[in-house]
Amino acid sequence: MLRLSREADYSLLAMVYIASQPEGQLAYRRDIAAHYNIPREFLAKVLQKLSRHGLVKSFRGMQGGYQLAREADGITLADVIEAVDGPLALVDCQCEPYACGQEPACTVKTVMSEVQHEVLRVLSGVTLHEMRRRVTRDGGPGRLLSVKGSAR
Repeated sequence: MLRLSREADYSLLAMVYIASQPEGQLAYRRDIAAHYNIPREFLAKVLQKLSRHGLVKSFRGMQGGYQLAREADGITLADVIEAVDGPLALVDCQCEPYACGQEPACTVKTVMSEVQHEVLRVLSGVTLHEMRRRVTRDGGPGRLLSVKGSAR
């Protein structure tokens, strides 16, 4: 089964939360963790990776928090997932470098490569800006109700 890692899932949630903050307002780790019931220390590691990859800026101190490092329409779901999980690869032979003893007789590599390409195309075609537009607010500051109409 194809499944995002927990780290990738949490990173997407955090990025949509951060992107949904009003202009100039920081998102706070404790608020993101509480909103999605994510362990704070695990979220800290996810946010660290996102920061290292230039997707979020972190501000330290009493009033510290997080904001997007780039415009939301310039960050794709693929960018976020690859920042925490590395390059997308459905099967080992699609990772570089990889030597496979099955390669001469392999009957699935070409098809899996096409599937991987399509998954990456879709993830690269959805931006945080689009995800943010799908978020419904109840009027409270930073209170996200749902993404795509379903409560998380």
